[in-house]
Amino acid sequence: GTAACTAGGAPFDRRRYTLLCLCAAELLAAPVTTIGMLARRVAQAAAVEPGVPAFDPVRNDERAAFADALKLLEHYGALTAMDGATDAYLGDEDAKVLYRVDTTLVVRLLAAPVPPSRADARGLPGSLTAESRYGGAEQGAEQGAEQTATQRALQARHSLIRRLLDEPVVYRDDLTPAEAAYAASVTGRQLVRRAAEEAGFVLEERAEGLLLVDADAIATDTRFPDDGGHAKVAALLLLDLLVTAGPVTTARLDAEAADLLRRFPQWAKAYQSDGGGPRLAADALEVLTLFGLARRTGDRVAALPAAARYRVDPGPDDQEDR
Repeated sequence: GTAACTAGGAPFDRRRYTLLCLCAAELLAAPVTTIGMLARRVAQAAAVEPGVPAFDPVRNDERAAFADALKLLEHYGALTAMDGATDAYLGDEDAKVLYRVDTTLVVRLLAAPVPPSRADARGLPGSLTAESRYGGAEQGAEQGAEQTATQRALQARHSLIRRLLDEPVVYRDDLTPAEAAYAASVTGRQLVRRAAEEAGFVLEERAEGLLLVDADAIATDTRFPDDGGHAKVAALLLLDLLVTAGPVTTARLDAEAADLLRRFPQWAKAYQSDGGGPRLAADALEVLTLFGLARRTGDRVAALPAAARYRVDPGPDDQEDR
């Protein structure tokens, strides 16, 4: 979730997050709305949504929570006040505020700790990826029904594109047989490339896999390389070892991290204590795993193909005379 704050600087509470979600859902109905129309739609949605308390805009505290949700949407650019100001609603339920809605941006505000494409792999109930139109054993299908070729292709396309949008890199070896076949087909490659272009990404196709490059960093939530954290700096340095030396043991990574701390005693002070080397190595490995650059198997760690894009090539002065 987002670390949102109210106008007074206090963290968002459960009520404000609930109203934020209801507002986002109702804003998809039209590109232009008023604060009064939106409040009525939210009240109607809350009344029929199981487990959601009714929304009563007559109450001052309810209007304040509603206004905080709207101002957060304005902060993100999903909502723009074209006439009037949201704060006017705090003191007057009949305040007139006209909004323009960026519905595309509203859709992109969805965030989850587990991407929808990996929900099934994590064994989470009520997966967002379950759709009756896939047929077979999917939700809503008849018991014992078999998928048609069209349904299999649809499910493969959706799951593949979701993975590409959710994950830093998608390796062909990690694809299901259906996803791999779809990615290799002429139609599949065309539709994946079209989806990437429509989403504003650049598709990279390699022998080992595919990835989407967010050239403008609009949809990027975390970056690598990035000197904003000690673990990411250490990850970049250890990655060069993994690429050049091949699979290494976790003990070797621990030793390399400890050596970094000895060489730079004023750096990464949170790790400059007993056991700091293994802790730094573990945090760096977590970064590399998150970005699909390395994989640990038992006590050995190996670089994955995407790590080659960070390989340090020796300069002319570093090469031996031939």
